[in-house]
Amino acid sequence: MWERKAPNKRPPLPPPMEPTRENRYVYGGGKQGAAAPPPGSASGSGNVAGYAVRQNKHGVRKRMSTFNFIIGLFAIGILVVLYINNTIAVDGLTGENNTLRRKKQHQLDLNASLQAEVNKKSSLERVGRIAVERLGMQYPREQPAVFEVPSDLRDRATDVRGEFPQ
Repeated sequence: MWERKAPNKRPPLPPPMEPTRENRYVYGGGKQGAAAPPPGSASGSGNVAGYAVRQNKHGVRKRMSTFNFIIGLFAIGILVVLYINNTIAVDGLTGENNTLRRKKQHQLDLNASLQAEVNKKSSLERVGRIAVERLGMQYPREQPAVFEVPSDLRDRATDVRGEFPQ
């Protein structure tokens, strides 16, 4: 019923009917070690000095699996969505940046006009004229006198100032 085979025993090889082909490329009829012509040249066909010339095989292209194709499409879709989102965000930030630049320029213009108005209203001629017209003040007719404070009073003033914190 069940036949038992001897372990690790291989069947004998049949005698070769044709000369076996070696698994190496041999180009041209030159000696071993000589430079060989590139594949597909005219001298690379047929048997050469006892060697069987191996023909070049056509490349077999491996098909892409459906799973890998779908994963690739998802990856490309995600990249496109991220790119579009980034473009929209950059456009929004550019618009906001332009708005803020306009506001800043408006504030700078307003500050410059207010500074010019302050300079105009604080001029000595204008203040003097308003003091004379509205408040009835007069310019002094003589030079103010300079008084010297004695050193003992100066020390007493320093002590009095120290007693009353500001």
